[in-house]
Amino acid sequence: MAELRWGAATHEGQLRAQNEDHYHAGDNLFVVADGMGGHLAGEIASEMAVDRLRANLPGDADNSLDQLVAAIDEANTEIYDGSMNNPEQAGMGTTVTAVAVVTDPHDGQAFGIANVGDSRGYVVRHARLRQLTIDHSFVQELVAEGAISRAEARFHPRRNIVTRALGIEPGVRVDSWTMPIFQGDRLLLCSDGLVDEITDDQIAEILLDHPDPNEAAQALVDAANEAGGRDNITVVVIDVLEGDEPPDATEEFDVVPLWADDDGEDTGEVQIVADPLPDDELDTTAADALSDDADTDTDADTDTTDASDAAPATDSDDEPQLPPAGASGAPVVVAESPSSAGPPAPKRKRSRTQGLVRFLLVVGFAAVIVLGFSILAAWARSGYYVAFDDQDRVVIYQGREVLWFDPTPEAFGQYTRDELDQDSINLVQEQRQFQSQESAADFVAQRLHPRDDVDEDTSDGGSAGDDETVQPSTVDSTAPRGTDAPPTTSSGGG
Repeated sequence: MAELRWGAATHEGQLRAQNEDHYHAGDNLFVVADGMGGHLAGEIASEMAVDRLRANLPGDADNSLDQLVAAIDEANTEIYDGSMNNPEQAGMGTTVTAVAVVTDPHDGQAFGIANVGDSRGYVVRHARLRQLTIDHSFVQELVAEGAISRAEARFHPRRNIVTRALGIEPGVRVDSWTMPIFQGDRLLLCSDGLVDEITDDQIAEILLDHPDPNEAAQALVDAANEAGGRDNITVVVIDVLEGDEPPDATEEFDVVPLWADDDGEDTGEVQIVADPLPDDELDTTAADALSDDADTDTDADTDTTDASDAAPATDSDDEPQLPPAGASGAPVVVAESPSSAGPPAPKRKRSRTQGLVRFLLVVGFAAVIVLGFSILAAWARSGYYVAFDDQDRVVIYQGREVLWFDPTPEAFGQYTRDELDQDSINLVQEQRQFQSQESAADFVAQRLHPRDDVDEDTSDGGSAGDDETVQPSTVDSTAPRGTDAPPTTSSGGG
């Protein structure tokens, strides 16, 4: 039969006026819940979660892992319903990390562990700290993908975005498993207000330097406050005084949960909303709501921070028959939330989603470029105008000079500049615009006139080469494409 001792501490931090964390430390149940959604919402959600677990897992009963998961499911439903029915609590939610002593008919006593969100569980064994839980957060997914390191995750601007939380959706996926109760183990449950401020190495050092669990919990909270205390900080420390013999100290152990690569459905990203900072001094009594149970209820299964508490775990008629953990002592049982029954939701990975989003963005951008190019090309090729070319010939051009688009010569007039009278030269230099080639040709034939000394019947078109001489009412539309054209800097009506 296992015997445990525990201690706990909580603080609103240096920047928050209220404490939205709640915890419970009792004989066989230990819980940390980090509320979100602002004052009068987050603290209510975290309190509801703790209360539901306490009610469903009494310390004097033979509890099971299924009961622990079911209690978390019920808490999720209660918080979600409260959020939907009370406008003041809209959007409230909470993380939860819980450890309970559970009994299995075949395996005996073990620690049942469950978590949703980014509140963490750790174990210290043979002076080595290992993280038990996997954060359900945006930055953890970046770490898992190798995009950032664990050290970088602590300072990432989106570190407070969780991908699972109680109360956000009607159902929630709970990570749960069991772990042998090894003598000498020290377990730590904490909100992210601790791990965002101090490193795992600092946590390990403090846990090893303070044998008393209550002193260790308070020392961790103090260290987080000294490092900045940007969030609420809650810590529960559990010592195993009597339990199974631990694995050999020379053997490496790994406690990464078996579902670490699982791609099950999350509740979606949830931004943890911070309350605005107060204008005056911080409310030093803001954490009273968290400690009411500890101050008023002295039963063994209530919230407590009394370091002297030491109570046996749930009785068992048989000697514990723990599942084999090998040399590592790693978790060996994985259970799914009962709420996941029924048709499974489509699985997804954030990396695939991000890749699809990037692909769609690239395709969309390319489509915009192609569409813009097409519109520009159509506009550049629209319309006609009359102008002189480099050889002073009268030319009908199609299009405009825009970027890399040049107008193209479509037809040549009968006369050159030298053969036109001054009024006609002035008309050509205006480079009037026309909707069609026909209207431009009519302009050339009807409005342009030769000088009095130019014979209309013998004009050969000047330097137009061997082009056949045409009558004033016609133009030569056999001009070669690609002839250089002058810029079109003015326009006028036909």
